[in-house]
Amino acid sequence: MFEQMGAKVRAKRLLPSGCSFHITLRCNGRQFLIAKALRRDLLLAVLKKAKQKFAVRVYGLCLMANHLHLLLKPTDAKDLPRLMHWFAWYSAMALNRLSGRCGHFWEAKYFSTPIHPKDHLFFYDLLKLIAMALLQA
Repeated sequence: MFEQMGAKVRAKRLLPSGCSFHITLRCNGRQFLIAKALRRDLLLAVLKKAKQKFAVRVYGLCLMANHLHLLLKPTDAKDLPRLMHWFAWYSAMALNRLSGRCGHFWEAKYFSTPIHPKDHLFFYDLLKLIAMALLQA
């Protein structure tokens, strides 16, 4: 039915168990909506709340002016969509309220790349890249 209407169907997200995930989430319209320190502090508070609400380890975080990078590992990979849905919803609501905005805060669904436990070198390289992103901005 959707194909007849010309709608794109999103591919199912890969959620292999035991994996860590590199997450990217970008501000709507690539606007610099998280450039201010107060907004970044709010995002850190939301992430802390997400860690309390969901069983997840956060290994790396980089908050840029218009997007963020996360390196995390949920206890159960199947919980990643619920975690990210909650994080995007709650942070958008809080950030919109803080800045007097309404409407979409995040551009689209988050991007996720699974990282298998055996790919520990890739994991550490990615962690370094996330840390270096702030220095290069």
